[in-house]
Amino acid sequence: MLDIDITKLEETVAQTKALLKDGLLATDIWDKETGLSLAGVNPQPEATALFNVLTIEMQNTLAGSGFPGLARYYILDLQDSNLVVVQRHRDDLMSGMLLDARQTNLGVLVSVAIPRYALGVESARN
Repeated sequence: MLDIDITKLEETVAQTKALLKDGLLATDIWDKETGLSLAGVNPQPEATALFNVLTIEMQNTLAGSGFPGLARYYILDLQDSNLVVVQRHRDDLMSGMLLDARQTNLGVLVSVAIPRYALGVESARN
């Protein structure tokens, strides 16, 4: 059972939205075991469940091919100027962001938003 302060997760989501502004289209923080969202903006329940499965498959593929394992996050460049960032938070939580690449500064995303998101999730642990 997760021992998480949901209010702190919601604060993390709000701070990320304030930082990325119109670039952030949707985000969720979810329980990896259930795939259910704990906090989010424009929640995407189907996406959380499917990115959970995709991440497990990616980990298995990397291991099976002899590559190093997945670390903290991955970024997908999608059609129509969209980006997805999926972060792993220890072994129990994950988060995802859907971004408009035209309105997202990649330097701010990688050097500020992703690390702050990770710190915010970590601070929610009791």
